[in-house]
Amino acid sequence: MRYVACVFVADDSEAGTPGGMPGVERLSVNAAIEYVRELSDTGVSDVLLFGVPADRGLDRAAAPDAVIPRFLTRAREVFGDEVTLVADIGLSPYSSDGHSVVMTAAGSPDLPASYDAAGRLAVAFAAAGAHAVAPCLSLPDQVTQVRDALGNSPVPVIPYSTKFSSAFYGPYRQTVNSPLGAVRKSYQTDHTDIGTGLAQLHDDVVAGCDTVIVKPSMLYLDVLAQACATTDAAVWAYHVSGEYLALLMAAEHGGMSPQELFDEYHDAVRRCGAEAVIGYAPQYFTRGSA
Repeated sequence: MRYVACVFVADDSEAGTPGGMPGVERLSVNAAIEYVRELSDTGVSDVLLFGVPADRGLDRAAAPDAVIPRFLTRAREVFGDEVTLVADIGLSPYSSDGHSVVMTAAGSPDLPASYDAAGRLAVAFAAAGAHAVAPCLSLPDQVTQVRDALGNSPVPVIPYSTKFSSAFYGPYRQTVNSPLGAVRKSYQTDHTDIGTGLAQLHDDVVAGCDTVIVKPSMLYLDVLAQACATTDAAVWAYHVSGEYLALLMAAEHGGMSPQELFDEYHDAVRRCGAEAVIGYAPQYFTRGSA
């Protein structure tokens, strides 16, 4: 099983400021390059990238001199294909309201505008050097729309296919300076509706995805196991920010070992059949423990 380490790349004014997760930093482009180098030296050669811009704006995020394109260009110069760079193309780090879709004045998702914005991010990040892009709009046609925007580009689309409306996203939102706080997004799949979550995953496979993501995962191991058992696509489990923080806090306040807690979680994901886990704790990932 592989580990996909989340990396937050920030404009200089945001770099180094406290985020929502102990041990997870907002890094400048140069610091992020060095961090990815350190990860690669330990055997972690897959990263999932999130931007923390000084100024929000979907148009700005796609500019060549925006934080993620700058990092991708530099990372490809430094690492070539030795590190797999997956660029998140969620809208939430760049939108003024913190939503992962473009909202209408009536408070509902504007599908054409949302697909257009994600497509523009995908094209910009692919042109800058991303090996893959990861849409998380929680909208039904996200894969096809992003793939169409990419045109003849061979860059794979790795969607957040089974993504539930969860209370466990708060620390991530703090890290990207989201104004949403603890608000649940109504357009995401209800956490009790497992059938819809799995149907979305299989729709994405039919749309041509070779890899799909289940998010969250620690409290959704039943969903993860069903996903792995019912598709030939590679399934990645996302150990989301609140789940990561829960294990750290449990260790700190309960006299437990964080290494042993993360080992148990990672072994559970392996048993489900996941090809990779996405998370914030590469330092606690032990390859041979399952």
